Amino acid sequence: MTNRLKIKSIFPLTFLISLFLFSCASSEDSKKLLKPQTGKWLMNMQLKGVVLPFSFELNEQEGEYSILISNAEERINIDGVRVFKDSIQFKMPVFESEFFLKVHAADSLSGHWINYYKSDDYIIDVWATTTKDSRFKGFSQTNKIPYKLHSKYEVEFSPNEDGAYKAIGLFEQDGDWVKGTFATETGDYRYLEGRVIGDSLFLSTFDGSHAFYFSAGIKDSTLEGVFISGIHHRENWVARQNSDFELRDPDSLTSLTDSSAISFSLPNSNGEVLSLGDSRFQNKVKIIQIMGSWCPNCLDESRYFNSLYDKYAENGLEIIALAFERTRSEVQAINNLQRLSEKENLSYPILLAGYNRDQHPRNIFPMLDKIMSYPTTLFLDKENRVRRIHTGFYGPGTGEYYDAYRAETESFIEELLAED
Repeated sequence: MTNRLKIKSIFPLTFLISLFLFSCASSEDSKKLLKPQTGKWLMNMQLKGVVLPFSFELNEQEGEYSILISNAEERINIDGVRVFKDSIQFKMPVFESEFFLKVHAADSLSGHWINYYKSDDYIIDVWATTTKDSRFKGFSQTNKIPYKLHSKYEVEFSPNEDGAYKAIGLFEQDGDWVKGTFATETGDYRYLEGRVIGDSLFLSTFDGSHAFYFSAGIKDSTLEGVFISGIHHRENWVARQNSDFELRDPDSLTSLTDSSAISFSLPNSNGEVLSLGDSRFQNKVKIIQIMGSWCPNCLDESRYFNSLYDKYAENGLEIIALAFERTRSEVQAINNLQRLSEKENLSYPILLAGYNRDQHPRNIFPMLDKIMSYPTTLFLDKENRVRRIHTGFYGPGTGEYYDAYRAETESFIEELLAED
């Protein structure tokens, strides 16, 4: 995000917002720093007809500020927070987005979140106050005892519409507090957190890329509600308790159409070209990860693959990520990959396979019948034969599904490594 092309593309909007937020009323005021209070805060985002809350902590050490965003078990550490005069500015660590906030009082902030991945003018109004409470606390007043959710539901999004799709709803509840996620055939909605207030469910998450809000009415063993993403997307959803419901096997969703050999020569973020035929990959078990730095499910998978690589690299495992970016320029795409690799301390290489939406995985993998999801993962044996294709990724937010995938994957890797 420091290259000239990127600065040129976002400069007018960023400059105007910065000019507004970082200006002061008088030269006397400019000498003062209106310091925000450290500790727990609640951020509110104005989405499409609803307000999405999420929790964060503002910390200061020797004049350096940092922020810690929480979504259930997820923790997002943000360093380099700029507190300047009466304003705060910070960028999300991996995803291409940024906050501009004005300090009204030690316990009050307001401003904007800009998601540059969507567009330079994708702006959501936000405001924050200090609080001891978590999200949705006091959101609705009721004397009703919180309804006790079931742990697993069969879910349908956009019911009775052409684009309807199934999911598994997974929840854990403690009193009125609840966490969970929705697992679909292309991934999961990651770490959701919220409350059950009487016979209503409220969930939200913010990870720097997605701002998700879910609400539902609860009646007996059914849920019926709305899902809102950002400022444009809205769809209905329904769910019924069904502990036996499962989606299709993720290893069965993408297939080979022929036996063509996989071949590619692509640059990493340092400009070094790597090919599948390079000596470092010969006679090795290989995982090819089709992903993008803009994709939260890919981030979860990359974190897991990093631990997998550290565990099995000495035994002959190689992992190669092929990134299909969605940027305006190759320079911007390379910067995004460098940021991801550095922030996550990735041990395996990420290659730039495309920098905009016109550069599709089918150009490199014509032998696949389709690409349903980012991520999609190919498991190759020592002779470069495709032995498994896994669509999507169930991350840590899915609990036992994530644990099962890890156990199955590591068992399979060990089988491939043991083959002659």
